[in-house]
Amino acid sequence: MSELIKVENLTIAYPMADGEVFRAIDNFSMTVSRGQIVGVVGESGAGKSTIGKATLGLLDENAVIDTGGVHLDNIMVSHLEEHAQVEIRGNKVGYIYQNPMTALNPVLTIGEQIIEAIEANTNKRGAAARDYAIALLQQAEVPLPEERLEKYPHQMSGGLCQRIVFAIAICAKPDLIIADEPTTALDVTVQKAVLDTLVRLTRQENIAIILITHDMGVVSEMCDYVYVLRHGKLVESGPAEQVLQHPKQDYSRELMAAIPRIDHKVERFAVPGGLGQVADRERAIAYLMGRQTEAGEEGQPLLRVRNLSKTFETKVTALKAATSFKAVSDVSFDVFPSETMGIVGESGSGKSTVGRLILGLHTPDPGYEIVYRGREISELKTREEKLAHRKSFQCIFQDPYSSLNPRMSAGENITYPLKAHGMLGKEEARELAGDLMELVGLPRASARKMPHAFSGGERQRIGIARALSFRPDFIFCDEPTSALDVTVQAELLNLMKDLQDQLGLTLLFVSHDLAVVRQMCDRVMVMKSGEVVESGPCDKVLVDPHEAYTQGLLAAMPRFEFAPVA
Repeated sequence: MSELIKVENLTIAYPMADGEVFRAIDNFSMTVSRGQIVGVVGESGAGKSTIGKATLGLLDENAVIDTGGVHLDNIMVSHLEEHAQVEIRGNKVGYIYQNPMTALNPVLTIGEQIIEAIEANTNKRGAAARDYAIALLQQAEVPLPEERLEKYPHQMSGGLCQRIVFAIAICAKPDLIIADEPTTALDVTVQKAVLDTLVRLTRQENIAIILITHDMGVVSEMCDYVYVLRHGKLVESGPAEQVLQHPKQDYSRELMAAIPRIDHKVERFAVPGGLGQVADRERAIAYLMGRQTEAGEEGQPLLRVRNLSKTFETKVTALKAATSFKAVSDVSFDVFPSETMGIVGESGSGKSTVGRLILGLHTPDPGYEIVYRGREISELKTREEKLAHRKSFQCIFQDPYSSLNPRMSAGENITYPLKAHGMLGKEEARELAGDLMELVGLPRASARKMPHAFSGGERQRIGIARALSFRPDFIFCDEPTSALDVTVQAELLNLMKDLQDQLGLTLLFVSHDLAVVRQMCDRVMVMKSGEVVESGPCDKVLVDPHEAYTQGLLAAMPRFEFAPVA
């Protein structure tokens, strides 16, 4: 294999306002050959994405390349002028972004965006470009590709949007694809289809791939070679099997220890992280334990759902008649006090819709029952009753950045709802925000910082603190760790287990990561096309499933073979 990419002694620094210099990449070297898939792994802030941005000339304006550079086909691309970089982007190098919703233009249709990329990087025009766009969507496993061309990004799931970003990246069949966490938003079956397509392209077209990911199962199955980064420095590198199975460095071993397992459940992950170990932790716990709840009957479910359905209808237009889509169909389940109930399934299976229906964000079809603490929630009439119910029901969202108000500090995000309802004064809110920040493992003083100043994992901790501020009994967790690297994910899962043990919280946990559900949940419900396929204890459903669909989900999981314990 001939050498395509050579990163040589690369150092990228960012001058800070206080005169200090932050080195995002520190004397890093790497080579990638044609047809090779190379993994770059490490925690958030390790510098993984900075390498990809340097290759495409997309570094921030204040970034300084102190030493070295990135060579593509023996050309120093990291130092090219902007007009020269334009010829490389899309044509020579394709980029698959982590967050498809920010990578796609919200005011253009999917067809406009794909065709624009095709016409910019190939010789196809008009009808030929449109036909090629449809073929690319088919290759990326996008259902109903012709219809999708007319849709806008907000009209599709995150998984579908990621597949569209993938189609755009491969339209010119570039020499190199930089895949920056390409499977974060995808369920296991779609992830497998996308990764299979990536591997097929690599082998057929001799395309090289730099895979930036925190999913060690994906690295294990796809990558030929692995580089482990920490704080911008190379910790360890080598053939994938060697680094993953027999890591030499302590940090690499920590990464492997943080990977959730599907074969058996552990009490805690072997990483730091949990309830804040500070003097004021007791004050935060006392606040949270002070919630006023009615004792339910022993042995009775906290939440009882029966015959839950939801049909979405499109509006009538001059060109189209109204159509309907049943997102949830006759779903029934119970959630008992202090347990964690998991919901798994592919994108579009209805997992999140079930949560929105329970939270009152959608109105269910007639004929349903949602009983919480022995009372049907549709019977709540007065403002006080509805407020008490909503305080007891909280949510932790998938994307912590979009769920936080960017114009409010972290502390204000946590306590603003309480102040809006007149439940806390200004000084009380400030103290509570600090207490909860420390409880979830963040410095008290950082409550004054804005959301953009935190990492993804830190923002998710703020989201947890905000959910706790109402002293809830029940929390709906909608993919709370999907965008996090393995060590941060493990720390947050440890934290959530600690909080549940100490506060007796009840969790409804939605995830496409079956291994995370295995570690977090007592029971699990498997959904497909809005219906419940299988349910029961995690030890049974995720280890010895009865239904073929569940067996298919497990078979599609990227497998990481854990090294035997010495």
